[in-house]
Amino acid sequence: MHAATNERIAAAVTRLGPAREIAASYVAGETLPEAVRAARDAVDKGLEVSLHPLVPTATTPAEADRATDGLLAAISALGSSAEMTGHSEVSIALSTLGVCLPEAGPSTALDRAQKICRAAGNAGVLVTVDDEGPEIHEAVLDIVRSLLADFPETGVVVQAARHDSLDQIRELATTGRRIRLCKGDYTGPRSEMVVAPHDVDLRMSACLRTLLQGPATALIATHDPVFIAIAERLIADLNRGPQTVEFQMLQGIRPLEQRRLADIGRRVRVYLPWGRDWYSYCTRRIIERPANLMLFSRSLVARR
Repeated sequence: MHAATNERIAAAVTRLGPAREIAASYVAGETLPEAVRAARDAVDKGLEVSLHPLVPTATTPAEADRATDGLLAAISALGSSAEMTGHSEVSIALSTLGVCLPEAGPSTALDRAQKICRAAGNAGVLVTVDDEGPEIHEAVLDIVRSLLADFPETGVVVQAARHDSLDQIRELATTGRRIRLCKGDYTGPRSEMVVAPHDVDLRMSACLRTLLQGPATALIATHDPVFIAIAERLIADLNRGPQTVEFQMLQGIRPLEQRRLADIGRRVRVYLPWGRDWYSYCTRRIIERPANLMLFSRSLVARR
């Protein structure tokens, strides 16, 4: 992760024209107005959107407050547009809201997240809380459970690569819940994470079946054509209604597949990160899973 976090490297790369051109395919812009314009364009094309601010982990309460204010501004911008109503979400990372701060981090992060969820509910905007990896998984899950008590539509992320992923789905995937299933980061400790790619695929298949057999809204976050095909078969076999399943993909990755799914009546949500920290975002995606480099490359060349 050194390359992703070294400020001098990041500053140098972000000044390069080719790097900025590549990043523009996967990041919705450096500013909120740019991100909102990208979101409106996606909605005009029949897609749902999830805005995610690219903000580093908060190291001070002031940084966490600024991240909170940024999310509130995004919610206000989305909620003020009639065309975005019912199509918008913000995806929040609790690390940016102060969960890692040494003094009362989790409790103050919960306070900030509640403020965000309350504003989002009033604006008609959904909220999903990211799972940011093994280091803070338990703290994030505790906060999510608290949020669900007051804001039951809060989206929950389950990483299939976790050993306890099936248990999480069985606990959390109740009626009215929104569960985002992704493969997840399988570079963590073997005590918590499934590491071998084949084993992760098997776990993803099991989680997908369990989630779709349950009553929750299934948010299927994958670009993998195999898992999209498995999901489509399960949706048909289980007679799942179109409003109870949603496919989610990153901006710039397989846009033709996003269009195909939307054209056949599937709900498709595009994850739109924005902010000046785009270098770290792109680097992190590649470090987490080197296969993403091939996805990025193919999408840039073939626009798929």
